[in-house]
Amino acid sequence: MGYITARRTHPGYARIAVALLATTAVVPVLAQNASAQDNTDRQDIIVTAQKREQVLRDVPIAVSAFDEDYLANRAVTSVDRLDGIAPGLQVLQTPSQPNNAQISIRGSVQQNPAITLDPSVGMYLDGVYIGKAVGSIFAINDLERVEVLRGPQGTLYGRNTLAGAINFITRKPGPDFRASLEAGYGNYDAMTLKGMVNLPAADNLFFKVSLALDKRDGTVKLIDDPYGMAALFGSSAKSGRLNSRNRKSALVQARFEPADNVTVDYAFDYSRSVQTVAATQLIAVDDAGFLGKDCALGPFCVPAYLYVQDKYSNKAFNNVRSMDKVVTQGHGLTIDWDMGNASLKSITGYRRLRFNAYPNDIDGTPLDLAIVGYRTKYWEVSQEFQLSGKIGSRLNYVAGLFYFHDDAFSVNPQSYFFGSEDYYTTFGGKTTAYAAYAQIDYDITDQLTLTAGLRYNREKKTTQRYQEAIASAAFPPELLPYVVVDVPEDLGIAHVFKSVNPTAILTYKLGERTNIYAKFAQGFRSGGFNGEAQTFIHAVTPFRPEKMNSFEIGLKSSLFDRKLDLNIAAFVNKHKDMQLSVFTASSIGTSLIQNAGSATMKGIEVEAFARPLPSLSLKGSLAYLKARYNHFIDTNNLGQAIDVADIRVVPHAPKWQASFSADWTAYEGSDGNHLNVLVDVRHVSSYYFYADATEMRPDFPSWHRASTSRTEPMTFVDAQIRWDDIPLASGKAYAALWAKNLFNTRKIINGIDFGSAFGGLLTGNYNDPRTYGLTVGMKW
Repeated sequence: MGYITARRTHPGYARIAVALLATTAVVPVLAQNASAQDNTDRQDIIVTAQKREQVLRDVPIAVSAFDEDYLANRAVTSVDRLDGIAPGLQVLQTPSQPNNAQISIRGSVQQNPAITLDPSVGMYLDGVYIGKAVGSIFAINDLERVEVLRGPQGTLYGRNTLAGAINFITRKPGPDFRASLEAGYGNYDAMTLKGMVNLPAADNLFFKVSLALDKRDGTVKLIDDPYGMAALFGSSAKSGRLNSRNRKSALVQARFEPADNVTVDYAFDYSRSVQTVAATQLIAVDDAGFLGKDCALGPFCVPAYLYVQDKYSNKAFNNVRSMDKVVTQGHGLTIDWDMGNASLKSITGYRRLRFNAYPNDIDGTPLDLAIVGYRTKYWEVSQEFQLSGKIGSRLNYVAGLFYFHDDAFSVNPQSYFFGSEDYYTTFGGKTTAYAAYAQIDYDITDQLTLTAGLRYNREKKTTQRYQEAIASAAFPPELLPYVVVDVPEDLGIAHVFKSVNPTAILTYKLGERTNIYAKFAQGFRSGGFNGEAQTFIHAVTPFRPEKMNSFEIGLKSSLFDRKLDLNIAAFVNKHKDMQLSVFTASSIGTSLIQNAGSATMKGIEVEAFARPLPSLSLKGSLAYLKARYNHFIDTNNLGQAIDVADIRVVPHAPKWQASFSADWTAYEGSDGNHLNVLVDVRHVSSYYFYADATEMRPDFPSWHRASTSRTEPMTFVDAQIRWDDIPLASGKAYAALWAKNLFNTRKIINGIDFGSAFGGLLTGNYNDPRTYGLTVGMKW
């Protein structure tokens, strides 16, 4: 198989990407060799984005692909390191939960990481579906490539790929001995250690083991309370550091080839992360409220305003040293039977996680204002059968059956205002899903191809819920075991969701290496139950599925003797029954899942790869997005349903995203060693955290003002000097001197607006500061 030769997309200044667009058209991500070579020798990129092997240029969808060299050189080992790597893609940590991901593509996102809610972007590891955002930031070792599919993938991927899908494909064991060892050290006492060995045990049996350690001290120091208020109110500031990292991971794989046409792949992945959460800074309070400097409530005043830090600080004062712990493990078994004109594949998956994020101080002060957390357990099992092949010379097909079942349970203790309002909530649920799908590609002529597909989904969801208001003394951390109580029996509250999702594409070959396409696709995000809702009624009332009709046109091309690859995708996405997570902090911090109405997302995405010199590779991308609501139905304090679409914002939908990457071979020795300079730049314009209001109205007193949850535009630069393929003993060595966030940009990237009921408490989380270090390694 001729897999990717290299895919080097990354950050870029908007003006550079615009210049690329002005000089040409567009391109889906193309790859390059790590070392310099003639353009005509570059291999075509092979991807499996449509469940069968295809040249990337011939795939009529917006997809970006990244090969193992690109991923290894930039230490991409988990989903959070994909932020901005593809047009329209944004990956953030959930506020105060560094192991949970908020993934947005083209403005569609699931902000709430609650275990009972479904993401809008599907994640897959070697074809096995990863069902939840909780614990989704885990280490994945020895990747062969990553594919980012943009836009709804409802036919071939199904449930919860409304915005797109991300495929992680690991490198499989093979018949040749291979091994590698890598060590790194950086500021904040960061240490990394990775090792891999591939061993052939017999002519048809191969094993591979990959291990990794990634450890770093915290970037923010906890200090004593400088104002003495904590002791006055019965709490105390903790010492230590926040934003540390300690991840350990393993990947064990086996490949068995019992016959020339049968391959059996088994993989076990394990990841354990124990780290302090990103520092939460108190950005603002309501000056006239009970937390503000102008408070007129006498004994009910709490001087939280003293701890406001409206600029980034590497010092914090918390009364809890918040921890985040997650253990994930998965088993995957793939059997591939090549029957000649057809191939039958079976993909079996089992995954489980344990998540502990209690106690977690989310108020940014040493006062006991808001301490919350989750203790979660989850498991899932999935089975998929795929049949693909060719009939005659013009018809290709893919068809399949899919089964999925999961079981989730969370304990969600919350304590507010010195224990005056404490809650102990447990919730959970189960999903059983079935699907059948088929898609064909028919060559009407040598230039014109019709793609048509259809998928039927049926799933049943049940819910569990218990909540009690209690005194804080009833749940001190030492009395909360990992799982506090057994999972209660289902309450008989269930709902069935069904959908039929079509896809239709016309592709026309303009030339040997230039294609244009027009596509219609429908995406589906399952309905469900919001187990963490504030009231029992809201928790057991199902919200509706969200559907999206997507219209897209695109161009894929390779020009000037393959010195310039260009891709463009223009789209209009129509959302119906859009699921929005609306934070509703009153006496308890919860989110309400609203089917707010409808929305339109439209935009254009450009990717370009150029090799003007044999020693220089350039890559750029640009994404423009215009997101607005057509209807947003909200209920005011009089019980009236009112359309407020014109004054509500779409969260995590930046208008502009851009990237630029340069890879220059500054020196190449006669024995193959070479010195490369890599520069990666990423830019994102401002965006909102929540679907808040641009203006306040008296009939909606619980609204939050959008301006308080809006980020600033930000640009990040990474740089690296690499010396690769150095002959040493029987192998080849390499060394890299690197820096991430080279210019130490520090911006708020996420946060929580608690609203007026919480005294206007507004907190923020910043991106990592500048990090740098040295990495050395050997390959055999």
